[in-house]
Parts: sequence; structure tokens; C-alpha cells
Amino acid sequence: MRHAFTISFLAVCSAAPAADGMAFFENKVRPLLVKHCYECHSQEAGKRKGGLLLDRKEGWQIGGDAGPALIPGEPAGSLLMHSVNYEDEKLQMPPKSRLSAEDVRVFEQWIAMGAPDPRNAALGEVVKKKTIDFTAARQGWAFRPLTPTPLPVVKQKDWPRKDLDTFILAELEAKNLTPAADADPRTLMRRLSYDLTGLPPAASDLAAAPDLPAYVEKLLNSPQFGEKWGRQWLDLARYADSNGGDRNYTYYQAWRYRNYVIDAFNRDQSYYQFIREQIAGDLMPAGNLEQRRRQMIASTFLSLGPKMLTDRDKEKLHLDTADEQIDTIGRAFLGLTIGCARCHDHKFDPFSQQDYYALAGFFRSTEVVMGTRNGCVNVASWVEQALPQPEPAMSELAAKVAHLELVMRLKVEREFMAKVGGKMSLKKLPLAGVICDEADAELIGDWKQSSISANRFGDFYIHDDRKHKGEKQAVFRGSLPETGVYEVRLAYPAKTNCDKHVPITVEAFDGVHEIVFDQTKKPSVGGLFEPIGRFRFEKGGRVNVIIRTKGTTDYVVVDAVQFISERDIEREAAAFAMAEGKGASGGDPVLMMQSGDLSKELSKTISALKDADLAMAPRDARDAGDIHLRIRGEVNQLGPKVPRHFPSVLHEGPPPKIAPGSSGRLQLAEWMTSAENALLDRVIVNRLWAQLFGRGIVSTVDNFGVQGEKPTHPALLDHLAAKFRASGGSIKTLIREMVLSRTYQLAAEAKSQRTVADPENRLLGRRSYRRLTAEEIRDSLLFIAGDLNLEQAAATALTYGEDLDKPMKFDQEFRRSIYLPVARNNLAPELEIFDAANPEMVAGDRPLTTVPTQALYLLNSTFLQKQAATLAQQAYAKPEPVAWLYQTILGHAPGDRAAKRANDFIGQSGGEGEQALADLAHVLLASTEFLFLD
Repeated sequence: MRHAFTISFLAVCSAAPAADGMAFFENKVRPLLVKHCYECHSQEAGKRKGGLLLDRKEGWQIGGDAGPALIPGEPAGSLLMHSVNYEDEKLQMPPKSRLSAEDVRVFEQWIAMGAPDPRNAALGEVVKKKTIDFTAARQGWAFRPLTPTPLPVVKQKDWPRKDLDTFILAELEAKNLTPAADADPRTLMRRLSYDLTGLPPAASDLAAAPDLPAYVEKLLNSPQFGEKWGRQWLDLARYADSNGGDRNYTYYQAWRYRNYVIDAFNRDQSYYQFIREQIAGDLMPAGNLEQRRRQMIASTFLSLGPKMLTDRDKEKLHLDTADEQIDTIGRAFLGLTIGCARCHDHKFDPFSQQDYYALAGFFRSTEVVMGTRNGCVNVASWVEQALPQPEPAMSELAAKVAHLELVMRLKVEREFMAKVGGKMSLKKLPLAGVICDEADAELIGDWKQSSISANRFGDFYIHDDRKHKGEKQAVFRGSLPETGVYEVRLAYPAKTNCDKHVPITVEAFDGVHEIVFDQTKKPSVGGLFEPIGRFRFEKGGRVNVIIRTKGTTDYVVVDAVQFISERDIEREAAAFAMAEGKGASGGDPVLMMQSGDLSKELSKTISALKDADLAMAPRDARDAGDIHLRIRGEVNQLGPKVPRHFPSVLHEGPPPKIAPGSSGRLQLAEWMTSAENALLDRVIVNRLWAQLFGRGIVSTVDNFGVQGEKPTHPALLDHLAAKFRASGGSIKTLIREMVLSRTYQLAAEAKSQRTVADPENRLLGRRSYRRLTAEEIRDSLLFIAGDLNLEQAAATALTYGEDLDKPMKFDQEFRRSIYLPVARNNLAPELEIFDAANPEMVAGDRPLTTVPTQALYLLNSTFLQKQAATLAQQAYAKPEPVAWLYQTILGHAPGDRAAKRANDFIGQSGGEGEQALADLAHVLLASTEFLFLD
């Protein structure tokens, strides 16, 4: 591996793992086929229109009367894309209604990635619905309980150092193979340093050659341990600092979760407590304020996924969010694709659709998305909660920001109106409090949209069209910043043909209030809103306003609902006075400020709010409870209500007892980490093994199901899982056990009897070569030049509400890569090119690619050239600059031949010795030996 001048990357492309494609099909493509295509093109429906079946892979391969339905890898040439794009008026699919642009993109992405499809049923087969035999399934290797595993008998009894070595040696001896020799100390120290901290070994450690167990303890106790292993967990948690999806807004508090994860690994927190906190930390009891804060931050795990914030169908948004959470927990914690059972029983694994909705009940009962964002009535927001602290509540800061922004806007509007003449429009009314537009309402029945009346809030309002009276209603579910008395106001255009007896229900903390409202009455607040009463609401409690049509005869209009606290009513009145040019009143000092001072105060307060202790912690929903199964996964097609329960294949007992109004996540967290669920132990043990040995005992680390690989050493997997359970879930204890084993310390081999007999190294008879990860490459380049800042970073550099479209560059950032902001749909190129994790989904096993763009980056990167120049400047002052560069970059002195070639190169530089040293450093940094571990 010591070919210092060899560029390591060949022009060979490597496709993403098949598992990713299958996951994309199951999560994105299959639901669309079921919803839009199976009705006319499936065996189950008994229809094969146009000769085409789409409920199996062979169906679209052979195609129908018009030939193959698609060409893998060629969306533009595929008949399916022409059909869904309505390019041919005779062949428009689906025929009843055109697919959304988002759904069309899903088909295009699927075809572009080669159309992965696990449905292997032949065309002639009759598809019959089979019931799942859970009793038989529980006997499978992944689902059975952990049992004591005796050590196998081996011939070479003096070779094993740890119990795990015995299992490895037994398999090798069964194949008449012997293990490779031990790695040399320098190679082993470099391997350990990168595997445990993600950084190269310190020069002082290499020179001293410390005792190996002591060196392992030093690395395990290093703060960099949590940064290295925390990054592995963030890959599983689909961590990002932005939403992605339709609106790539900044998750400006996500960094708290990142630092929580790093701290948990450094403290060697019990894995079981770690999991419990992420599922239900916001609900768990705490002994002190610090523990309560930590647990709330941990529950950010549930909120981190991408969300379709502009989805107007709120129930679909809630169920899609729950689906993303189920899929993530299934893959990350259990190594199973549970999300595939949303529309039907899982095609391969023992998970029924009933199991899916039994789990979905826990997460549909959890509020992660709600309300509106930044005043945009069509865009939802995510839940944030104030962390407990001795200081005053952050809601006061939020209220102050809202008031300052209101006054600032009014001052600007007044100055503009004074210049051009005229009066303020309805859209510019100085309204305070929380306003929900009609787009935020949950609508029952068919309402008609209109913009005829200019007296409206927002772009539109809706009305019942005087039809189907009693069948329609609009439900506004508010979310208020603090507990207190609020005035509820209704916006409506006040037409003479509106109804005078509109029934309205207000569900508040102080009870349910029934009101009859006259919508012909002229609104008293700005000519748009009219109060309907004052009610006491509780933060986190029910805040519902329901507009009904029962008993009405004329038009019932739904426009907007406003919730305004008693304190803000006075401020709003003063703001109205200012808007009308009557000057400041009410003694509010904010209204007396000049524009310049107001701007400074606003910036100061926003900064304080941004830095305030908030967390993306979810909370139990007000309508928590069991949910209905959705037929074929369609939101509005209700099946039977399914009690919340744990997966049947993993749990034989009765369903948990869940208090009314509770999500049940506490019970789910307790079951998930219980000894009954041995799968949790198997999955995490396998993940740790895969990170340290380059391949999991189960190579498909995110899939322990039928489509995953079977374990190469099942007895070893159970042995390690039982030890992990006995340790109380200590990650460091298990890692220590693994790295001090003889198996871990074997030398790598390019060619031997073992490489011929076992080319994939499934038997672990030697060490597998490993390329450094994207983060390790960047961090190492900074570290060896002395530029790396090892302090832990706090808040992300991204700003609140930022829509992340600009290229992400970090040329001037010197902290470790784990602290760089991760923007969905916009990863940093220098990390993405070396296979950084895709934050859209669970990434337990990053794809390892070797592509030309990597070599081009290594040759042309200005960052790499800068680091090489920095090293050259340092080397130039050394007595033996070539030897110093080799020792600093590669960790050893150059051989005689390499030293001569390098010194000859420097000598021929014609007086440009420092530039020649920079070129030499650049070559060493781009070499195979630097970029790979052996």
C-alpha cells in the first residue's frame, strides 16, 4: 500500500447499493402504482388494459400492446414517462386525472436509477393473499430470543485473544484456512486512531509506540471519539440542518441534537437510554433540569426528517410524517423496512398492514408539524419547545419580536403612504397575535374557493356555495405561544347574502362554547375581523374553532381566524392608531422609537430569540389515540381502527395500556429497549462490527429481512449481542472488545491464498483495505497542517428561516466536518464527491465509489493545494524536509528509493524549492497510502 506517488482513483463508476434503489421503490414508487395503476393493470383487479400488467416486474419488462413500458436508465425514452406526462393525447395515464409534478418526478428518478423492482412474480402466477405465520417467523435468526452461545472448539488454541476470535478461527479452520499475520505497530496505530477518532495518530504517539491497551483507552476517552462515532449515528438519524423537501428551511436548532449525540457517545451513555430518549425524551421523567433539557433535545430525532411543508392536506401531512418516522426507526433501530407495509402487508417480511398502523398510531399521536411559518398561510412549521431554564420564558422574547416587527412594518408603510398618498390595504393591516388562514383549516365536505370580495385576508376565502348544508365544516386548530385569555376573531367579507345564524364551536381550556354568528355584520377590527368572544386557552392544550353549516340557508364563509391575547389587544389598538396617522398612544415605548433605534432593537431581540434555548422537540398531539388503517395507503380510504401495538413478530403479549390523550411513545420506548426485543441488540452490534471490520456480520446493515443478507457468523452475532445486553448497552465496552481482538489486528493482504479462497473477506481471515471517509479526508488535511480547530461548535452558521439554495462552501471553516451545516438537496461538494451520507434517509452503509471526479478533485482542489503549500512552508525550515513531509503525512520515514526520487525532484526545481515541496506534499496527500487504511 505504500505507493506514495500513485493517484488512487480510477475512472470506474460504482452504482449506489441495490438496497437504496429497493427502498426508493418500496417507499415512493410502489404506492403510486398501487394508487393510480393497479385498478386497471393488475392481476388482483383482474384487469390488463392495453395488455399491460404493472403489479410485477415482468409486466412492465414485456409491456403491453405498445411494447415495453419503460427502459431502465432512460426516462426520456420510456413509454411510461410519455404517458404520465400526457405527451400523447391517445395515451394519457392515469386517464381520470393527471399526476402531480412531484409524482411524475418519482417515476423519472426511479427509471433513471435503473428501475429497481423486487416484484419477481411471473406473469402466469395467480397472486393470492397469504396470511403471515408469525409463530414460524419468530423462529428466524433475526427474530428469535438471545440464547447462551458456547464457544466453538478450535485447533489453534493459542491464537484467539478474545472470545470473538474463537468464532472467527472456527469458520476459517472449517474451510482449511489460516488467519493472516498480525499488522505492524505503525499500521495498527493508524488504523485504531482513524477508527476510534476519525483523525490520524499524533506524531508523539507514533514515536513513543505506547502499550496497545493503554493507547486504546486514550482514544476511547478522547473528545474526538464522540465526534467520530456520533457521525455514524447522525447518518442513521438522517441528520440535516435544513428541511429539504418542498421548502428547504433551516432547522436552526438541530445542532443541539448533533451535540447531544456526540456527548452521549463520549459519556458512554447506555444505548438503551439513548434510544428511549430519542423516542420519548420529551415525555420521560427527569431528576434535574439538565437531564430534562437533554431528554427534550434527544427527542429532536423524531423531527429531523424532511417534510412537505406546503401540503394543504393536513391529515396527509401528519400521516406522511409518521410514515417517515416509522421507516427511520424501522431501519435504524431494527434493521427492517417496516414502512413498506403502509399500503399492504409486507411482500417479504413478517409485517402486516395492521402492524404498520398499530405503530403509526404512536406517531400520528405525536405532533411534529403544525400551524404556519413566517406568516405564510400555505406553509406549515415544525414544533419547537422552550427548554427548561431558570431565566424568564422565551415566549416573552417571541412576543417582543412580533411586536417590534409589527411596528417596524407600520412605520415603513406610513412613510411610503405619506410619499405616494393613499391608505393601507387589507393585507397591510397591523394585526397581532396568531392568525390561521382558510388554507390551514381541516375541511370536511366540498368548499368553493373565491376571491370576488376584496375584503378578505390573504389571496382567497372559501364558502359552502349554499349546498349540502350540515355536511360541511371547517376546523381551525391553533397553537398558542403561552397560556392565557385570548380574544377569538373571525374574518369574513360581510356580504348581505351571507348567513346570519352560522354555528361556531370554540373548544378551549375552560370548556366548549357554542356561538351563533351573524356574517352580514360589518367587522369592527379593520373592517375585516370581528370578535366572537374571549376564552382561556392553555399552551399545548386544545385551541379549536369549528365553523359549521348545519341549520344555515345562505352562504357560510370561511376566511381566517385570529387569536390575540388581552395584552396584545392594547398594542394592536395603538398600532392601528399609528397606521391611521393618529400618532402613538397607550404608553407603549416601542411606538415612540425612531426607525433607526427600532431596527437596532429588533435585530438585538431577534438575535436573543435565535440563541434562546429552544429545541425541535415534539409533543403529544391533542387528538392522540388509535388511528384507522388506510386501504391501499390512501389517506381518505378508512379501514378499521387499529389499536396501538408493537410489531407482532417481535411481541406476543397484549397491547400496551396507554392513558387517554397520550401518544404511548413512553411505552413504545420501554418495549423497544426491553430484553424481549433482541433485534435491537443484534442490529447495533452488527453496526459497530461493520464500522470496525469493514463489513457487517450481516452485510446489509439496514436490512435484516428476507431481502437482506444472512449473517456469515450467526453464533458470533448472538454471542456479542448477549454480551452487549449484559454490559447494560455500553458502546465503548463492545468497541474495546472488538479492537483488542486478534481478528481486528490482522494485516491486510493484496494477494494470498486467503484472497483467492475468500475474495470478499466474508470469513475475516485478513484485514480489508478501507478508504477514508469524506469527513476523515477533510479533517486530516486540516489536522496534519496544524489548522484543525478541535473545539466543539455550538449553533449552526445557518440563519433562521433561510431557504438554502446557494452552493455550500467551507473553505474558511476549520472545525471538524461533523460541525459543518448539512443542507438537504445541497450538500457540500467536497464531501458529497467522497460519498458523504445522504441525509434524506437512513444511511448505515455509505456507498463506496471510485469515480474520475474524485481524482480530478484531488489534483485540482484549491483547498488541497492550500494545505500542501502550508505543509511545504513548514517543511522548508526543517533540516530534512522530505523526511519530515513523509513522517507528517504518511506517519513513517521514506524508503531509500523514495527519498532519492523526492530529493532529486527538489534538487531539479531550479531554485523553487518551496514550490517543489508543495508539489511533493500534494502528491503525498493524493496518494493511495494517505487515503486508504490497511
